[in-house]
Amino acid sequence: MKPISPNVANFSAQPADASNGVWLCLVTYTTNPVNEIGQYLPGWQIIWNGVQTFDGNYAFVASDAAGENFALAIRGSLPPKDIFSNWNAFANWILEDLNVVTQSKWPYTSPTVNDAVVSSGAYLAFTNIECMRDSLGSGLSLLQFLQQHVINAGKKLLITGHSLGGNMANVYASYLVQQISVTGYVASKLSLFTFAAPASGNSSFARDLDDKLPNAWHYHNANDIIPNCPVGNLIVLTGLLYTPQPAAYKISVTFKGLTVTLQEAFLMLGGIFLLYDYQQESNHYVIFGTDLYPEYEDNTLEDWFAQAGAQHALSNYATFLGIDLPVITTNSLVRPLVAPALG
Repeated sequence: MKPISPNVANFSAQPADASNGVWLCLVTYTTNPVNEIGQYLPGWQIIWNGVQTFDGNYAFVASDAAGENFALAIRGSLPPKDIFSNWNAFANWILEDLNVVTQSKWPYTSPTVNDAVVSSGAYLAFTNIECMRDSLGSGLSLLQFLQQHVINAGKKLLITGHSLGGNMANVYASYLVQQISVTGYVASKLSLFTFAAPASGNSSFARDLDDKLPNAWHYHNANDIIPNCPVGNLIVLTGLLYTPQPAAYKISVTFKGLTVTLQEAFLMLGGIFLLYDYQQESNHYVIFGTDLYPEYEDNTLEDWFAQAGAQHALSNYATFLGIDLPVITTNSLVRPLVAPALG
């Protein structure tokens, strides 16, 4: 797949709230979001701040200066380099990101949908977020807070997340819509913006979310492998990356004495996941391209995954929207540094 540069026409067609989504995602990765949000979104403040769960999930609710616009931002994965030294990162990846082989029934769908499932990892992360406590002392769960201070008051709510956070944004939005009883609220007040999100559930889950939340936007860098997961046909397409190099078909991997190209490995993996019926949403699903990072262009397994990690960074999504993100050295999921990583 030949990388392309962002298209100006496509960029100009994106809603203004997409930029706010990117900045909110950035704030979730900062060291102290409550104190730092004003640096990136002047006038905004965090009014419900989740206590990080045992496996590294984190989310907050923020409002603008006028108190008319609210946002729920959910953090993506912790840096994978910490997997073997930090339980939160280990659980973040092993129990949630990679827990896609088993699936859980998703009960928060429209009445006519009865076969929706999400990955067991996504269901676990969703449960953690809904049970999350507020460090600011409201004593309310996330749902209770949103209902009392945002939905019942008729305020606008933007839900957003990058990577695993985007996955969770999809799942939580699906849940929230089913809890809202205010007539007309969803279509007029609720929006969803995800960046680099892997698929949360099967085709029934995706169609149900599309049907009940029309104002949803999903951004996918064509050179980012994470949004391809764990969708069978998209995993197969991952084997076409990266052109001209590092090319998956030029890189060999060996497992239990069997040597195949990386492209063949993705072909086999994609065939397996076709059986699971994972699917991305369709509403405003925006695919754009980026240039390859020249420092990761050797035909080696290390450079292939380093290129993949660099392409997954939030900064690529920001650039498409005309935003130059600052460097946050605590998390390479924001901007590729010396050692980019997946998330």
